[in-house]
Amino acid sequence: MLTDLLDPAAHADHWPWALVLLLAAVVVGALLPVLPTGAAVSAMAALGHHRSWLSLGEVVVVGAAAAYAADVVLYALLLRGAHTGPGRRLRRRAEEHGRLDELGARLSRHDVTTLVTSRLLPGARIPVLAAAATTGYPAVRFAVANAVPAVCWAVAYAALGLAGRAVGDRPWVSVAVAVAFGLAASGLTGLVRRLRAR
Repeated sequence: MLTDLLDPAAHADHWPWALVLLLAAVVVGALLPVLPTGAAVSAMAALGHHRSWLSLGEVVVVGAAAAYAADVVLYALLLRGAHTGPGRRLRRRAEEHGRLDELGARLSRHDVTTLVTSRLLPGARIPVLAAAATTGYPAVRFAVANAVPAVCWAVAYAALGLAGRAVGDRPWVSVAVAVAFGLAASGLTGLVRRLRAR
């Protein structure tokens, strides 16, 4: 299947499965931060652009939808289980990165900006979601405000994929460069965040 995806002339039958795989990777990676979800979007964007602009748009839509869904699920888990085992662990992890009350105050004043920042900075998303869930930030407001960060995140990593696509005409080269760009962007923002914290 991968070789078929890397060949733009191959049958289009595999593309929907690739989008399903992207959806699953972003959801799982957002709920259990073990997969580099941004790099997955970058790679698929580079691959999608080899196919068509429409395919690139599909990658952005699927990536944004998956990121949004994962954030809503995680927020709901934190909201319901703030005092249970998993909820307590997530809350403890969030408290290590910053004070929840301070983040909650930022959310109430600048919710979309705070959510966009937390989505783009590695390690910032869970503390902000924990703050939203534990400081009385309204669930409906979160559901509306979180759409913008999900789209911004997908567009940012798709743009890295386009940069990878610009490097070479061969799909596998574009994908490799896009993955490298995605991993580098995540690593660099994480490093800057740690240096600023010191």
